[in-house]
Amino acid sequence: MLLASLSMLAWSQQPPLPSQLTPGKWTEVAHTLGVAGEIRGDVFRVDFSTLAGRVWMRRVPLAPGAFEESWVSFGQQGALGWMIGRLLLPAREGARISGVLARDGLEVTGVIDPMPGSSPAITIVYFRGMGEAEMLARTLKKALGPALRPARAARFRESGRLDAARIEHVLGRRGDPVSGALVFRISRPEHVKCCGLANDPLLVFSGVPLGPATGVESRIAFQPEGGRVVVSGRLAVRHDEAGPVERALQAFGIETVALAEPLPDEQPRIFFLHFFGRGKPLELAQGLRAAVERMNHLPPVTPP
Repeated sequence: MLLASLSMLAWSQQPPLPSQLTPGKWTEVAHTLGVAGEIRGDVFRVDFSTLAGRVWMRRVPLAPGAFEESWVSFGQQGALGWMIGRLLLPAREGARISGVLARDGLEVTGVIDPMPGSSPAITIVYFRGMGEAEMLARTLKKALGPALRPARAARFRESGRLDAARIEHVLGRRGDPVSGALVFRISRPEHVKCCGLANDPLLVFSGVPLGPATGVESRIAFQPEGGRVVVSGRLAVRHDEAGPVERALQAFGIETVALAEPLPDEQPRIFFLHFFGRGKPLELAQGLRAAVERMNHLPPVTPP
C-alpha cells in the first residue's frame, strides 16, 4: 500500500474534499497537522495513515479496510481544549512513538496488540492531552513527523466475493465497503465520559464526552477469502457483557484475540474485545449478531 506524504504547503494549495472541510477555529489545527479533517457533532476529527504495507494473519492477507486507521479528535470544554487519539503502528514503532508522546507531555493511556500473531506485528497506541488545540496538534505533528499522512483508499486484490446483502440481512444493519472489506459500525447508547472529574475539585470541567468520533463504537469487518470469509474487528463492551459476548463468538468459531482497556478513567467503563475468525459467511454473521445482541447497542439507523 503506497501512501504519499502531504506537506503543509501542498495541503494549503489544494482545496480539501467536501468530506474533509476544516471550518472555523479548526482550520489552524488542520494546517498544523498537514491533514484535513471533518466536524462530527462537537468534535473535530482527523483520520490519517501511519501503517504502510500488507498485514498477514494466519496466512491470510488482511484487507486495508479490516483495520481502523489512525485518528485524532479535538474538542473544547469551556476554556479547556482536549485531544484524544489512536495510532495504528508497526510494533517496532509502538514503543518509540509512545516514549516520544510521553516526553512531549501527552498521556499514553494504552498500548495493545490487536492482532496477536500477525505478520508484521502491529500495535495500537491510545493517547490524550489537555490544553490549547493548536499547541496539542503541534506536539502530535512533532512526534509523528512524516509518518502522519492523509488517509487514502488503498487498493486490494480481493480473493473471492462477498454476498453483502445476505450478510447485512443476518446482521440486521447496513455495511459500508472500505478498501476490500465490508465494515459495520455499531454505537452504544450510554453517555460515556472521561478525563475530568477526579482532577477538578471545583467541577468546572465536566469531562470529555466519548462516542463514535472518539472511537467508542464497535467495528466489524468482513473480507472474502475464496469461498469463505475472514472477520475481524472489535466490540465495545461493558465488563459484565464481555463473558456472554465471548461465549457467543466462540460458539460460531470466532476467537477473542485481545481484550483492551484504552482509557483508564471513562465512566461507564468500556472495553474493546478484539476478534478474528474464518469460515462460512452467514455462520460468522450469525455469531456476530448473537454477540451484538448480548451488548447494549443502538438499533440500526436503516432497517434491513
